This record gives sequence, C-alpha cells and structure tokens, in this order.
Amino acid sequence: MAVASREEGPALDNYGQFIARLDAAAGKLTPRRDALATALGAAELLVTQNQTGLELWRQRLSLISQLLARHSGTHEARRYSTLRELHDVAAKMERMFTSRVQRVQGVCRAIRARRDQINASLFELEKSRVKLTSSRMLALERENLRKVADDLAVSPEGTSLGFPDPGLRESLREAREAIILAEALLEVKGN
Repeated sequence: MAVASREEGPALDNYGQFIARLDAAAGKLTPRRDALATALGAAELLVTQNQTGLELWRQRLSLISQLLARHSGTHEARRYSTLRELHDVAAKMERMFTSRVQRVQGVCRAIRARRDQINASLFELEKSRVKLTSSRMLALERENLRKVADDLAVSPEGTSLGFPDPGLRESLREAREAIILAEALLEVKGN
C-alpha cells in the first residue's frame, strides 16, 4: 500500500506542475492584454479627436466653397484670391485628417486583433486549468476509493476475530465490487 501512494504522489505533483505552468503563461499574457487595453483607449481617443478635426475642416471647406461659388462668375473673383487660398488649405487639411483617421483606425484594428488573440489564449489556458484541476480531483478520488477497497479486502482469517458474522465476507465483497464499479465510472467520466 505504501508503494501505491508513492506512485500516486508524483502523478498528483505533475498536476501541480502543469497547473503552475498554465498560471505562469497566463501571468505573462495578462499584463500584455492590459497594456493593449490602455493603448487601445489612447488610439480610440486619437480617432475621435481626428474625426472631430476632419468634420471641422469639412465644414470649413463647404463654407468656403459656397462663398467661392457665389463669386465665381463675377469680375470680383480676382479679389478673392485669399478665399481660394483658404479653400486650398481646407482641402489639404481635410485630406490630411482623412488619412490620419484611416491610419489610427488601422492601429486600433491591429491592437484589437492582438488583444483578441491574447484573450483567446487566456480562455484556453483557463479551460485547460479547469480540466487539469478536475482531473486532479478525479485522481484523488480514485486513490481514495482504492484505499477503501484495500481496507475492505479482508482475508478469511480477519473476518472471524472472535465474533461470528456470517454475512461479513459477502458484504465486504459487494462493497469492493461497488467501489471497483465506482472507480470504473470515474475513469469513464474523467475521459
């Protein structure tokens, strides 16, 4: 019986080692996910700010275009060279802010993709941890059932220790069979 517990001890310790490895991997990924969440917040703020800038420059461009349209056919158009310069500047700024919004949105997509990869890995690590913990508990239960079965395996001489009990041997045999069946069920359900 001491040999069986020595054989089970390292196996159960292996569960602990694997669970510790899962925890270590999760411990390395969690700070990265948190850093990505912070970076994503900053990038989303930049998108919002640049979208606001884009909208303001679009409004300016529209107003300047309307002013230029009013004076496009008249001889006064030469006097509005400053207005044309403002139109050119507004058009450049609109293109610049459009480009910025697209670039920062691309950064946001990349950050989200990385964050999602990490979240998927963390989910798989946790799922594996739960499975290993459950398997560890099943192994402990099997060991406990084996110990009980070994304790119930009384020799014929041990059943008559000074007091007669004619059904004891049969009851012990039935108990041992029930334990073996329970152990088999644990094995089947564990896999």
